[in-house]
Amino acid sequence: MSTVVQPQTRVKAQGTAAKVRVGLWELVRAELTRSRRTFTWGVIGATLIFTVHTIILANASISSGVVTELQWNGNALAWMHMYAGGFAVPLGLLTGAMAQWREQRWRQGGTAWRAVAPRRVVGARLVVLSLSALACQVALVAPVVGHALIVGNGWGPWDRYLLFATYMWIVVTGACAWGMAAFHVLRVVSIGVAPVLGFVWSVAGVVQAERSDWWMLPWAWTARVPLPLLGVHGSSVLLEADSPVWGYPLLPGFLLTIGLTLAGVGLAVLCGASGGAGSSVLSASRLSRLLPGGRDAVDDQSETVSVQSPEQAPGARPRSIPIRRATPTTRMARVPGPRSAVLAMAGVLPWIVWAVLVVLLLAFLGILHIVYPPGYGQSFLELMGVPVAAALVGITVWGRLQPAWRALITRRGAGTILTSAAVLSGFFLIPVLVASWVTTVLGDTLTRTDPNLPAVTGSVYGVMVMPAVAFMIAAVSLAVALSTRIVVAIVLNIILVIMGLLIGGNEVLAATWLWRLAPWGWMSIAHQFPERWLEIGLLSLLIGSVAMGAAVLGARRAAIRE
Repeated sequence: MSTVVQPQTRVKAQGTAAKVRVGLWELVRAELTRSRRTFTWGVIGATLIFTVHTIILANASISSGVVTELQWNGNALAWMHMYAGGFAVPLGLLTGAMAQWREQRWRQGGTAWRAVAPRRVVGARLVVLSLSALACQVALVAPVVGHALIVGNGWGPWDRYLLFATYMWIVVTGACAWGMAAFHVLRVVSIGVAPVLGFVWSVAGVVQAERSDWWMLPWAWTARVPLPLLGVHGSSVLLEADSPVWGYPLLPGFLLTIGLTLAGVGLAVLCGASGGAGSSVLSASRLSRLLPGGRDAVDDQSETVSVQSPEQAPGARPRSIPIRRATPTTRMARVPGPRSAVLAMAGVLPWIVWAVLVVLLLAFLGILHIVYPPGYGQSFLELMGVPVAAALVGITVWGRLQPAWRALITRRGAGTILTSAAVLSGFFLIPVLVASWVTTVLGDTLTRTDPNLPAVTGSVYGVMVMPAVAFMIAAVSLAVALSTRIVVAIVLNIILVIMGLLIGGNEVLAATWLWRLAPWGWMSIAHQFPERWLEIGLLSLLIGSVAMGAAVLGARRAAIRE
């Protein structure tokens, strides 16, 4: 039997490929499609939650008799100052960083190698983020105005709150751009670092917004304009009728903030144009060693061994196949006998990240103790240090467990794994917080001789409830991150920290029943009102236990979510 091989002729395609120019609108439409059901639009819900909480807090403060001086709609504009003073910039930075992280995880949907300039893609993403920022301002102002119309307070100072919304749109857009640029430098680390730095930026701004040299302080640029628009001082206290803050010119602040926003946009576009699909691989691999849930590039290395298949001739060259190097995980897997969940968790928790944060916390508290009286350091620890530290511990624990969660729960129960991680976290966190407290009370009096007062000062009662409060915050953060997403836990903690500052940092509000609405500030409340320490401790343990139970119940759902 013979086969006839037909000769094949080569056909040369003639003609030239037509150049297709993708317009900006097409890129924006594509970005809108890619951003569906992501945090780019989920941030609107977070802003709406903040607004509803503002309305509730404004009405509660009036009904309880805490606030007697009334302005439009229960001083709603004054309560909205916390959005500009501690919420907008961190959330904007987080939104921009999350947008870039999304594209990194999804490999840009396979479009990084298309014939579209990267800077145009970044420009379209900035347009979408700006639209999201605008929608956030609508979610901020519209419920307040709607509530005022319902209760009969009318439209109120519409020119002031519309100008405030416009200004915050510029601020949040700029924060999103800076968040994109931060992700290019820090990669996934920016998801946790950027909101913290944004909060520090905002707090420093409101503290120094009324200085005469504010124009020399960039963090004060974003904080000065809202003061006359909302009728408050930097401390959120209502302005007096003859306060010079009413006369602050708005144009310089607007221009400086616009310049800061344009600088962020330019930097984001520049970073997007200089990078590609595989840009900064080395820096990302180095930083990923410090990340919660990041993959260690060193542990993922492979080596090549030579094997010879039976089918190969004796003189043939053996085939080379890659095998993984022995990592700590694989070495532990070879150890016979029962496995210890505690030892297993001890090998994966982000100890390096925690150690770095501990050093920063102790250094900052030490500086506060040297420069200011002990009360300043104690207030910072109670309202910021403990909540942020405990929240980061809870979130980073889940960040480490999430990549291998499906396999973990098939080998050991979710309750055992989470309990082991919680125990190890507590062994690390509690001594650190106690050491931080000792740093803040050095040189301060802890006992009293007055028979009409408790035997110890309020700071002692604060440290008595500190373990329970830290457990509650870490457990809730872990449960929310496990049940939903890590970004939801971050946003929730930002909101609750601000609530703690609003109520726990205000002796008048803390004296009322409103203190129960600020669990992240309960350590400070136990300091101010020692008679509540036992109730706070029990409530904290109860909430933390319920959160851990919810995390265990949602373990299987978390394994199949993605």
